[in-house]
Formats: sequence, C-alpha cells, structure tokens
Amino acid sequence: MRHLHQSLCREHHLKHFGRLQYGLFLKSIGLSLEQALAFWRSEFTKKMDVERFDKHYSYNIRHSYGREGKRADYTAYSCMKIILTNPPSAGDHHGCPFRHWDEAHLQQMLVAHGLSQKGCREVGGFLSGREGQHYQLACQKYFELRHGIASAAFSLEHPTQFYLESRRIREGNGEAPDMQEESEGEEETRMLMDDAAMDEFVSEMDSQDMDT
Repeated sequence: MRHLHQSLCREHHLKHFGRLQYGLFLKSIGLSLEQALAFWRSEFTKKMDVERFDKHYSYNIRHSYGREGKRADYTAYSCMKIILTNPPSAGDHHGCPFRHWDEAHLQQMLVAHGLSQKGCREVGGFLSGREGQHYQLACQKYFELRHGIASAAFSLEHPTQFYLESRRIREGNGEAPDMQEESEGEEETRMLMDDAAMDEFVSEMDSQDMDT
C-alpha cells in the first residue's frame, strides 16, 4: 500500500486496479466517501482539471462505496486476492511486492525500509525455498523485522490487518482493533479520519507501515 500511495503522490494518477486496491484499503481503515473523493481529487487534479476528474473518476469512487450501480458494499482485497488476481503489467503499481516484484526490486525496497542484509535473506528464504514460494509468510517475516518482534501473534492475511497491527504496536496498545469492526467504520478509526485534515492524513499515509 505504501508503494501505491507513493506512486499516486509521484504520478498523480493510478491505473484502474491500483485505484481499486488502494481505494478499498483506504475505505477499510475508515476513509469516508466524502474524504475519499477529496483525497483522490486533490492528487488527480495536479495533472488534470476538476471537470475531467468528476467526469471520469468520481463515479467509480462512489460505486466502490455502494452509492452507484448495484450499490454493493465492496470490501478491501485480501492478500490472497491480491496475489492470485489481476497481476500488474507495465505502468501498474498494484499487486503484492513479494509476489510480483523481481528479486532486485524487492531487495531494494527491503533495504530502503531498514532491513539488514541478514533480514533480507530471512525474508527471501520464504520466496526461494525448496517447498515453494510463501508470499504471505515473507510479508509476515518483514512485518516482524520492521517492528522488532520475534514472532507475530497472528497469521497475516489482509493489508488492513497489517495496518491495524502496525498501529497497535506503534501506539503501544494491547490488542489491535478488530478488522471487521474497523472496516465497518467503528469509533476509533472514524475519529482518526474525522479529526485529521487531509494534509495530515496524507502525511500519516507516508509514514505508516502499509507495505503489503
């Protein structure tokens, strides 16, 4: 998710599956429809006018929140869905780094995020072992190394879970907020999003661990 966010801020655009993957993730951690429209508009209109954004992009954002079309309440993509569907092609930024990036690109990302060479080898061990490639285990090992914990007390299955567990550790709380409750907009996340100005929100996205 960090890669999607940084790509959006750099290019002021994401292709369709990138917008879906990141947009539904932001929805799952508490971004309201109004905030989502403001967030995407603030980035996209750095390279296009508001009229074009409203004409070509705002409908799909409202659709993902169940306000258009068949009015389905879409949920954020799980790790397995990201790994198994819609592989990225040239110019795309969605997908799973542990599944879709080449070894050199992944190594560069791991080092940039503070992992030692030993840590990189530990993560890489899940991607090149005789028993196959275990992308979620590689991501979980990355989580443990980034947060300085010996073993995560959970099985990593969802980017939203990664984000909530990271928040729990950084804030020193006991248990992470329940993912289902957060995805439905429970009080803690709603307060986080409602109380923050949009620039503060973007700043937090830049600094948070959202690397799945």
